[in-house]
Amino acid sequence: MEPGSGDRDLGHLDPSSTPKTEAEAYTAPLIQKIGAPSIAQIEKLIGELQEAKNLLESEGERIQREMVRYVKFVQLASASVKIIFETVSEWRLGHPMRKFVSPANES
Repeated sequence: MEPGSGDRDLGHLDPSSTPKTEAEAYTAPLIQKIGAPSIAQIEKLIGELQEAKNLLESEGERIQREMVRYVKFVQLASASVKIIFETVSEWRLGHPMRKFVSPANES
């Protein structure tokens, strides 16, 4: 239901239109008088729900962007750790003191 459509839905209850029966002449303005505040409240709630929906959608998009950034960061960090590990491993294997350490003394 679109905001403002409530007014169109009650168009057949317009008090300025010619009533078909005496009951319509009495009930149409009464229904419109009673229903108007409720319709206004419903339209206000629909507007608030639409705002909440828009906020949630934009927050969802923001969180997805943050997740993509986080995944890229983790991948870069992992690649950096791998490079550091490989470099340190090469240093350890090629360390000049390596030839003086017996294999039994290594842990």
